[in-house]
Amino acid sequence: MLEKIKQLLSSEREGDLATLLEETSLEDIVSVFEQLSDEEFLAAFDLLEAEKGADIFKATTQHRQELVLNRFSDVEISDVAEEILDDDIIEVMDEIDTDIVHHLLLKADPEIRNEKIVEILEYIEEKKFSSLKPLLAEMQPIDIADVINELDDDKVPVVFRLLPKDLAAETFVEMDTENQRILIQSFSDKELRLIIADLYLDDTVDLIEEMPANVVSRILSLTSKDDRNTINEMLRYPKDTAGSIMTPECISLRANMTVAECFDKIRRQAIDKETVYTCYVTNNQKKLLGTVTVKDLLLHDYAEKVGDFMEDNYIYADTLMDKEEVAQLLSKYNLLAIPVVDQENLLVGIVTIDDALDVLTEEATEDISKMAAITSYDKPYLKTNIFRIFWSRIPWLMLLLLSATFTGIIINNYELTLQGALIACVPMLMGTGGNSGSQSSVTVIRGMSLGEVEQADFGRVLLKETLVGLISALTLALVCFAKLHLIDNLIFNSGYPISEIVIVSVSLALTVLLAKIIGATLPFLARLLHLDPAVVASPFITTIIDVITLLLLCATAGVILPMFI
Repeated sequence: MLEKIKQLLSSEREGDLATLLEETSLEDIVSVFEQLSDEEFLAAFDLLEAEKGADIFKATTQHRQELVLNRFSDVEISDVAEEILDDDIIEVMDEIDTDIVHHLLLKADPEIRNEKIVEILEYIEEKKFSSLKPLLAEMQPIDIADVINELDDDKVPVVFRLLPKDLAAETFVEMDTENQRILIQSFSDKELRLIIADLYLDDTVDLIEEMPANVVSRILSLTSKDDRNTINEMLRYPKDTAGSIMTPECISLRANMTVAECFDKIRRQAIDKETVYTCYVTNNQKKLLGTVTVKDLLLHDYAEKVGDFMEDNYIYADTLMDKEEVAQLLSKYNLLAIPVVDQENLLVGIVTIDDALDVLTEEATEDISKMAAITSYDKPYLKTNIFRIFWSRIPWLMLLLLSATFTGIIINNYELTLQGALIACVPMLMGTGGNSGSQSSVTVIRGMSLGEVEQADFGRVLLKETLVGLISALTLALVCFAKLHLIDNLIFNSGYPISEIVIVSVSLALTVLLAKIIGATLPFLARLLHLDPAVVASPFITTIIDVITLLLLCATAGVILPMFI
């Protein structure tokens, strides 16, 4: 066996060797691999399937484990790492050296890694947390925040204090509000001052907006006078505007500066700025004149003046522009940052792409909540109190319950008319109508959110949805007629008379057509009344269509039934 493996390795017959290793038992492979040189071991290990590779990794020596981790990239070893970590992490730590486990965790998928680190922290004693310090130091701030957010409150400060100073500040920004509050309460003034000093001002403003008054006072008392003035200025902007999410920390240049002078300034100030790739050219009064990127600077001679090649046809936002519009500008023009100016066109800050993504996520969450008849909440779902979730849902449910009484009134008034297929098909008619209306409204609302549909497009949208409604109505009516006549009557012997089948099919066609028209119209009406179009989506539109469906069914029955008598 040993000679055969060596022969296949030397002749580079990797396919044959892979087949042989797949057919060989784990015990035999372990025995043979022990006799291979390090290079032969690594070459053979690379051909193993993930599951068998994980078993071999655990069975081999620490020296060879280190060889594997150092030789193969994260992508190449990730499947093996995840197979190993798929076992109970505490048992893995008993079998494998701690440093090797940490290395495996860094090679694994971040979601799996974070989950396993939480398990480790929940299991080991607090005094042993420091053993994870090297591992945490290699992780991304957002991943560390995810880990800390899963811990019990008493462990949060202990784990956070394991982080290096710069990494601690970046992680603090990514943590949820509740854990930030826990940390602030546990910090001494010196610790809190160090954290705040490392935060960008827009992150400090976000933090202040989420904290109670006593914590805000403490934070402001520990900031410098200049920063405090800037923070207070930013807090004066309305909540959902560009001014509320911008950062004043950007690089501003002068038009008469040379490229060499620009690079000197960027080097001096870059450490305190959120982004340096795009710089902003202003005059002495800070009036925005143009923009220039580091790429532009690199492509021009050191002696050239910035004013000669700056982009003076720039995209910008004003401080009172809605933050969602700002995010859409960044997305539309593929910008990493957008300058924010005041009413006098003076540069006051920038909005970066990471803030724009947060805005879009927040707005999407809010719209989805409204479309599902839920009042959105700020905390993560698993950390939100059940009564908070209850109160976010019950008002809408009560309102929809009351509005649904109209359908009951209609059914009671037309009780004698709604018989046989007419009453049996009511759920189908109401469901199809509600879904048809929701399709149109959600499509229009999405178009409005992305800026693809404006108020002036109402006529075009209505025409398009009407045509789609006509085609859908005819198709569904024919399918419904065939289903009731051929399947329900012939197969299930439902015994529906042809008159009732015609009434249901015609009612379905009218319902679908009207639902499409209403679904397309309501978002425009909501925007005209300065309401959020998302509010009129699924819940309300379904209730409205339910009522209209019953009225159409009864009216159609009143017209068609006499024709069959």
